Amino acid sequence: MLKRYLYLALSAMLCGLSFYVNAARVSLIEQLNNFSEKFSIAIIYDRSLLEGVEVEASSAPNNDINRIDFNKQLTTWLKSHQLNWKQTSSGILIYNVNNIPKKSIENSVNQLEEVTVIGQLPTGSLTERYNDKYQQSVDYAQLIKSNNAGETDFILGAMLTQLPAENLAEALQAVPGLSITRDRGEALNINAMGLGAEYQLTLFNGRRLANTENVRNSNQYGKAHRFDIFSAGLFSNVAVSKTADPRLPSGAIGATVNLFSDAPLDYQKNNLDVRLTVAALEGERDLQPSFGITANTKFADDTVGLIVKMNYESRLQRQFQFESWHWGENGGALNVYQWPDIDDDILVPTDGLALTIENEDRIRATIYSALAWQPSELLTINTLWFRSETDFAFDEYRLSINPLSQSAQAKAIHNKNSLDQFIFSNVTGKSSREESTLYYANKTFQTDMKWQPHQRLIITPFYSHSVANSLTKEPISRVHVGLSPMDALVELQNYSVDKFTFDRNLKLVSSYSNINQMSKRNINVLNKVDEWGIDSQWDSTGDSLLGKRLKTLNFGFLHSAQAYKYTRRDVSLSVSALATLPKLDGRWLESIPDLFSADFMNSDTQDWLIPKSDLFQLYDISLPFGGVTDNDLLNSYKVTYVSKEGYLQSQWQLGHWSFDTGLRYSDMKSQIAGAQLNAAAEAVFPLNDSLSFVTWLPSLNILWQPSLYWQWRAGYSRSYNRPNYSDLNPKVHVNSGGLPYAELGNPALQPVVANTTTFSVTWLQTSLNAQLLGFNHNIDNLIVEQKESFNYQDIEYNSLQRTNDGAGNINGLQASIHWLLPLRSAWFSESSVGANITRIINANFTTPDESNVRIDGVSDFTANVRFVVSDDSWQAGLNVNHRSEFLTDRDVTNNADSYIKAYTSTDLSFSWLYSDSLRLRVDVFNVTNEPIFSTAKTDAAASLMKAEDFGRRFVVGLSLTL
Repeated sequence: MLKRYLYLALSAMLCGLSFYVNAARVSLIEQLNNFSEKFSIAIIYDRSLLEGVEVEASSAPNNDINRIDFNKQLTTWLKSHQLNWKQTSSGILIYNVNNIPKKSIENSVNQLEEVTVIGQLPTGSLTERYNDKYQQSVDYAQLIKSNNAGETDFILGAMLTQLPAENLAEALQAVPGLSITRDRGEALNINAMGLGAEYQLTLFNGRRLANTENVRNSNQYGKAHRFDIFSAGLFSNVAVSKTADPRLPSGAIGATVNLFSDAPLDYQKNNLDVRLTVAALEGERDLQPSFGITANTKFADDTVGLIVKMNYESRLQRQFQFESWHWGENGGALNVYQWPDIDDDILVPTDGLALTIENEDRIRATIYSALAWQPSELLTINTLWFRSETDFAFDEYRLSINPLSQSAQAKAIHNKNSLDQFIFSNVTGKSSREESTLYYANKTFQTDMKWQPHQRLIITPFYSHSVANSLTKEPISRVHVGLSPMDALVELQNYSVDKFTFDRNLKLVSSYSNINQMSKRNINVLNKVDEWGIDSQWDSTGDSLLGKRLKTLNFGFLHSAQAYKYTRRDVSLSVSALATLPKLDGRWLESIPDLFSADFMNSDTQDWLIPKSDLFQLYDISLPFGGVTDNDLLNSYKVTYVSKEGYLQSQWQLGHWSFDTGLRYSDMKSQIAGAQLNAAAEAVFPLNDSLSFVTWLPSLNILWQPSLYWQWRAGYSRSYNRPNYSDLNPKVHVNSGGLPYAELGNPALQPVVANTTTFSVTWLQTSLNAQLLGFNHNIDNLIVEQKESFNYQDIEYNSLQRTNDGAGNINGLQASIHWLLPLRSAWFSESSVGANITRIINANFTTPDESNVRIDGVSDFTANVRFVVSDDSWQAGLNVNHRSEFLTDRDVTNNADSYIKAYTSTDLSFSWLYSDSLRLRVDVFNVTNEPIFSTAKTDAAASLMKAEDFGRRFVVGLSLTL
């Protein structure tokens, strides 16, 4: 009897549950129809896939669901039926995850998509849909790329934010053919199309940006844009043009990176996102907090839109280094660095050997706001403010040895034709400290007015003002303390340091002799860019017989004025003043706060003492920056560019063929003001020089799509690259380290000119796309270093001066693939892998004196691999970047060339979507903790020159959406 009652009760429960479930389920097709009408978007599917499929009705009323909520709901509905969806320009395409969509559906989609968004970039509302799902953002970026005749890559939404990246440059590594140059572990500059950072151009909404400059030391980056002012999530859309686009300002032979701000009126709802993060270096207790806020709103009947993005980031970096500055062949070294009984072609150090600890504490605050007002359907006014400020405090400790041959024995213990064991007696060494507070700022204001006086004509006048200031807030102070007489041992291997030891206790004050240098340096760099002009577009589609082929016609004018002013002041305590300082005792020195620890060290290192931070104040040592010296004049200069440019560009459609043709005219004038040394008179004279450069820059891009799956592209463009600012400085700088040489500036340098051709083939599938691209640059007026002789104060110096006497050829191949993997399980619903490889076949130049010389800054091989696996509530990503060995400094004196060894960086990320409004994220940077090595090389020898250890970095973040 009991069993019977239990059976009846269970049956009743199941019937009730069945009734409840059936009552709560609705037709998927009906739901899709409702939402298609609500959002005015096409939803494309094979009816046989969805016939009879029922899903749980949304818990929210139809009218309360926005587009982002619908995207999430759609994923939930489709997942249990082995279905998925992707965004296309025609609408949403639903397909079976286990099979490629039927050809009939692809036909219908591609017929709708046939070249309808040529040259069109994603808007704010579009990227709003792609901020969360990585695969959706990849698909949409590929769609935009496939509809452009030129070689342009797009990276947007989740592609910028959902993979680990400490700044924008690291996020851009996903672009095929693009690599980065790191500085103290963080990405700083980008390289592309077989060319270094000085050949690239960075724009903000199509306008030139002022660059911040390095003021940490005397190295100057000039035109090479420093990406450390941009966080990865600051922008939603980035376009990277690998062929010249006549609509964009000239000035890049490599790639043009165009950063786009969001369009406030395109967002469908008001949002407030708050992000909190905490970062820490491995083994460190100091935590670095950061936060970000993104807010957008619309008001005044949706005619006014505002978006504000703000980031505050704190970053602590500690770097351990072995470094040396110059190596040269023994036969050509100065007498004090020559070693007896050693072959002339053996590499020997001709400057210091050192262990260095660099401590950097950086605080970066970035804010941009965009305001849009649409008083009518024919007029929209956009205004943007951008500001980035970085306070950069550094404190550097160094223990160094001057490898003089008279007081040492040395030998080669490894088979690399270089000295790698040194036994010093009465070593000449010093303990140094260098510290300062630096300041970097970029302030940019932009406004434009988009006016449509005719249904086919859009006219956009614009104005942009950008200012970058880089300066030493506190002078760079340097204090050097000599070591007392003692013995020392240094042993080097290819990529490690075996020994760097002294036979006395370096923690005792008696191990140090005297203060032998106290100096200060101020640097102030101001860069301004003012641009105004007008862009116009005529849409002639269907306008006439010609309009059936001519799609759009773009034309415009640009006036650009750039000013770059570099000012440097140096002051130091004289030898006589140093001699009067009080006797060295414990009041002058203190222990290093952090022990030297690096994976490239094969033995323990000694602790040592360093000068105290407040020596100048402690002993009331005044080093005022008084009158301007000759040295100050020679290291200060100003460069001004004024250019007037006009362009005409058209887009044509002839059946399966698309053509982009264009012509840009550039009339540029430069003015250089500085000081130059007259060696004969041994006096400094002011110098003012001016040059003009006029050129026509044609371009042609062809796209042929013979079928749904294949695209073939060919392109030609002519472009030019302005000389770097520092190369134009009419300076004479004498370098006393290693083999003494002089650097001579050249204010007569002309722009570098290149003729670039590209050819590519693309294979397009629903779950896979791949491209193979070949490119070739023929370069004239290439700026190269030439060796001359220079006599100053009866000393003959080898001098290096840059000239336009070079001609180069660079060509290579780029291969890329993105594959939506057919891998699914109960744990994850989607996985994908993306990869790109660049192989440089040739990167050489010739001069009147040399041939087949390697261009610096170019790696033969670069690669990026991205693996992403996700489910509805989480996503994990792996990002691996590899760059092969590349030349950093080429020398035509006795000093050996410098190379950066091949290295691979690996980063991980994991995001957990707790709810629609709360997300937790963990990133690990430099997972393998791979050091970066520099080597000095000649044809017959090699030596370890520098080793850098950065450590792993861990970041935990929380994101809240309101």
